[in-house]
Amino acid sequence: MLNFEKINNMIDLIEKNEIMPGLSFNEFAIAFYQEVKLVPLSRYLKTNNRAKRMPKIMTMKKAGELLLFTKTDDETLSFLKRKGYNEIPELDYKTMMLLRRLDPIDNWKKILAFFNGDKTVEEINLSTKPILFPQEIKKLEEYIKDELGINDEEFEKFMKLSSLAVKNKELTKAIRKLTR
Repeated sequence: MLNFEKINNMIDLIEKNEIMPGLSFNEFAIAFYQEVKLVPLSRYLKTNNRAKRMPKIMTMKKAGELLLFTKTDDETLSFLKRKGYNEIPELDYKTMMLLRRLDPIDNWKKILAFFNGDKTVEEINLSTKPILFPQEIKKLEEYIKDELGINDEEFEKFMKLSSLAVKNKELTKAIRKLTR
């Protein structure tokens, strides 16, 4: 039977970047996954006004799922051994942010790249974003030009400014406030 009090306590800990006393991060992630695997978690969080930290909570569920799967999957365990890890590496709240709905080995490749210091979490996540095909780029450029009624030169200026705004969160917030 589902223990919603325990689930809520675990969610409180996740929101504060903490884990249950006496458990490692991996053990906590697995315990959380086992508690919530039968619950439609995103709906549960929304109905209980806990959606503010939904991505982190959903990712913790994914971490537990990955760790539980890894414990029993010989292929993933042998992959980790080949990479020099005789046991499943201990995750934390930072490495958890690398997890996506991917093949478990792909998730572990990203985690190990972070552990080896090859890249930061942000660099790894940016490197896995899909690359647009030239036809898609052309189509998007034409759409923007048509919607804004601008020529090629104005489009280039617009893209430079947009790029700056997208990269600078404070600038984006200021623009949003002014355009309300």
